[in-house]
Amino acid sequence: MRLRLVQLPPLPSYQLATAVQDVVRRQFLHAKDSEAQFRRRREAAELTSTSSSSPSSHDTLLSLLVQPPPPTIIAFTPQPTFTLGRRQETSQLTQEQIDRLTAPLSVPSSQTQYTPALISTLRGGLTTYHGPGQAVLWPIIDLKSPLFANNDRPPLTVRVYSRLLETTTAEVLKRRFGLEAYTTGDPGLWVQSPRRDGSGTEERKIAALGVHLRRNISALGVAVNLDTPVTWGPEGRHADKSLSEERNPWTRFTPCGIEGKGVSCVADEGRLRFGRSNGNGNGGGLPASWDLRPEPFAAKWAAAFAIQLGLRDPDVDVVDSATVARMIVDAEELMHARRNHNTDRGESLAFLSNNESR
Repeated sequence: MRLRLVQLPPLPSYQLATAVQDVVRRQFLHAKDSEAQFRRRREAAELTSTSSSSPSSHDTLLSLLVQPPPPTIIAFTPQPTFTLGRRQETSQLTQEQIDRLTAPLSVPSSQTQYTPALISTLRGGLTTYHGPGQAVLWPIIDLKSPLFANNDRPPLTVRVYSRLLETTTAEVLKRRFGLEAYTTGDPGLWVQSPRRDGSGTEERKIAALGVHLRRNISALGVAVNLDTPVTWGPEGRHADKSLSEERNPWTRFTPCGIEGKGVSCVADEGRLRFGRSNGNGNGGGLPASWDLRPEPFAAKWAAAFAIQLGLRDPDVDVVDSATVARMIVDAEELMHARRNHNTDRGESLAFLSNNESR
């Protein structure tokens, strides 16, 4: 079975991308449930049947099995969004903090102003940002699937899987752009950035990572900064002239709660290494071969991920636009059902509260 790559249309809401992920994840969980039911029925049949069980009963058991979807990657670049970790709640933020995060944000690449969303997620860690200029890659796989059973590789535990995400991202950054990304004691991937004033280098974050598992089915993944605003730590900050909160989302909070560290992107690392514009049309002195569009990067990442997983067929099936459109419709229906459920639940709680107050 091949890896499947689902490229969402440009700039979906983060909530819509999450719903697409949830639709696929539910399909995995439904397949797991059917397999468990099949095993229970088969064991019960073996206890009660004779050695000459009928073919029809066997066929009935097989009909209970639901095939899981192929290993899937949801790739997208969302509208500006600030996300909170699962240990955070919006109620823990002051109104001043909320107003600061959700103030209008100008995105130079699109010459558009957005009002960033602020949402809670299932990942660990603290507040981070997602938006234009990023490639967000969410693998949805069953870590216990026999597809990944390989005697030459360790079992896919949470730690091994997280390392696989890091390794895949570092490999693509190296092969595509020559950037040496690495891990530290802090989450994510980091690079050594030459300071603009020539005073040395500084460690900055270039990719974020977050994982959530439910019954060994993965969600979330990595977000790679391809061409986003950047920041510097205290020592390099004096050399950066782009730290306006109106244009730079990273200046509105402490990314992932890590004090004193900057945020980088592939484009800025290229400009720092190759100097000012060289007239090749790519701007900022970037080599002409540096394609910073999220879609080609996602395709390269998916291909590297398939190899890292050890799939027998490492080719990647890119889902066609019509199928993606149907997946989006399913996701929108799920979002609508959830809104109705929350509305009904809120009305029920209000009814109970009113009765209790009497």
